[in-house]
Amino acid sequence: MKTTYLPSFAQWQQDIANGLALADQQRTYEHLLAPESKQVIRDTLSRRTHVNFHRPHAPLLFLAGGADRLMPAVLNWANYRRYRHTGSIRTYYELPGRNHALLGQPTWREDAPLVLQWLTSRAGAVGTRCASKVT
Repeated sequence: MKTTYLPSFAQWQQDIANGLALADQQRTYEHLLAPESKQVIRDTLSRRTHVNFHRPHAPLLFLAGGADRLMPAVLNWANYRRYRHTGSIRTYYELPGRNHALLGQPTWREDAPLVLQWLTSRAGAVGTRCASKVT
């Protein structure tokens, strides 16, 4: 399938921008919406996407929105815990009240310093284990 999928505004409200004021839902829909491949979900089930959680990997920052309906925080936490290589960097932050459009929300200025601090503290730290949970 080479066609794309574009969610309706109602789907966006339900799955991506839940919890935001109507004006913010409309703004994020207009500014953040992009067509997606219809194969995205199907491709995640193929052998090509197999992840060996015990191998070394690039540093991973998991940002979980506490109000995310598409990728609930509990699922983010479960994925975070699966990466077990002792020499790898992985960090998990759960941001209460945030939805799936986490960094596209009006609160992005509150959350961006967290990401910047993580990036800054990891500069040159490849191979150092870091695991934390902040809620």
